[in-house]
Amino acid sequence: MDTTKTNTLKQIPKSALLPEAVYHQLRTAILTGVFKPGQTLRQEDVAKQLGVSRGPLREALPKLEAEGMVISMPHRGCAVVSLAPDDIAEIFELRGMLESSLAKAAAQRRTDETVQKLVALNATMRTLAEGDSESDRLRWFEHNYDLHTMLLSSAGRRHHLRILEIVKALAEPYIRMEINLTGNLMVAQREHEDLVEAYAAGDCEGLESLTRIHVLHTANRLMQALRKNATPQPA
Repeated sequence: MDTTKTNTLKQIPKSALLPEAVYHQLRTAILTGVFKPGQTLRQEDVAKQLGVSRGPLREALPKLEAEGMVISMPHRGCAVVSLAPDDIAEIFELRGMLESSLAKAAAQRRTDETVQKLVALNATMRTLAEGDSESDRLRWFEHNYDLHTMLLSSAGRRHHLRILEIVKALAEPYIRMEINLTGNLMVAQREHEDLVEAYAAGDCEGLESLTRIHVLHTANRLMQALRKNATPQPA
């Protein structure tokens, strides 16, 4: 698969702890769509773009593989994991379970400060969703991740959140894929506004239900778009 988009990677500072810095850079590249599901990661090319030797890269890849984000291929290096439809559905179902549970707890512990931050962030996201440039779309994606994190972190359940991060890492490339295939940010944006409203009202049951619906709607839109666009099955 095409690896030309690796030129968007930033070089690792010489002062950084290399394996850890390489891990975070690659993880971010997968989450932000620089590397697509199924794309081969050629170690020589990636190391060159990062400005590091292949040693730190080889140390970072097993950690990403343990998180389920890349997969080793004998004699071919690594590739970003590409999930079958049933796996995608399972990941989103699991994310819905975790996020809805956290959302209910978050509403119980809501603070005025977090409400204000969520309202402000959501307003910024609406402006971006109404835009039509690629930069608007990319910034919306970044804020989407931030909004969910900000809301759910207020639940104060660090073990739930730690497990959710693993699940989110698997789901995030497909969330971006869904938006790219459907080309519609406003459906998700309106659902976000409902989430923030329920959180601000301290509506525990309502936020729990809306969160589950939001995650499952994303999965349903993705599956429909994949079928419509006849996306090839992963090897």
